[in-house]
Amino acid sequence: MSSHHIVRENQEPALVILEAHAIPFEKVQELLEWMPTIIVLHSQIETVLGWGIKIDVVLVPIIEEAMWIDRTKEQQPIEVVSFSAEESAIDKAISFLQSRTIPAVNWLASDTQLLLRLSGFNGDMEVFMNNIRWSRVKSGRFEKWLPMGTVLHCFPKDSCSEFLNSRFSIEKDGVVRLNAGKLFWVGEELS
Repeated sequence: MSSHHIVRENQEPALVILEAHAIPFEKVQELLEWMPTIIVLHSQIETVLGWGIKIDVVLVPIIEEAMWIDRTKEQQPIEVVSFSAEESAIDKAISFLQSRTIPAVNWLASDTQLLLRLSGFNGDMEVFMNNIRWSRVKSGRFEKWLPMGTVLHCFPKDSCSEFLNSRFSIEKDGVVRLNAGKLFWVGEELS
């Protein structure tokens, strides 16, 4: 890190890994550049440890908490955060992030239904899944310069009238404007 970059603790986006293979590892490395707080779902821990990175938090079912405390003792300091059968790992991750006042999050996931579940999170976030970067558009209005050939997706599918279906390819370089009038997500395929 060069000397002119000063990043205070909890100012960089946290990284929540629900699906380690959501994007290629080269793209994950870009998200790790500022040494974020890394939160990993228990089912993804082996893959993430295989990357050789330090994990800060592992999300585990409450019935497996003791096992995970023992299993991660070599990784200390690592926090084992358990969730009950009545709550999801996603809800537990959100409450953990909010309790630490972490203002921004990058999520690695596999199911677009997560986008619906995250709508209540007040911080800034991007969700990466199936090699697509999803950005939440709180204002209902998206405007960005994009090069020709960029492929966009919209969620929920009926949010963007500009799309015949949930996928749209940019035909020429320029500013793309999407208006949904309410919160929606725009996804950009990663190259």
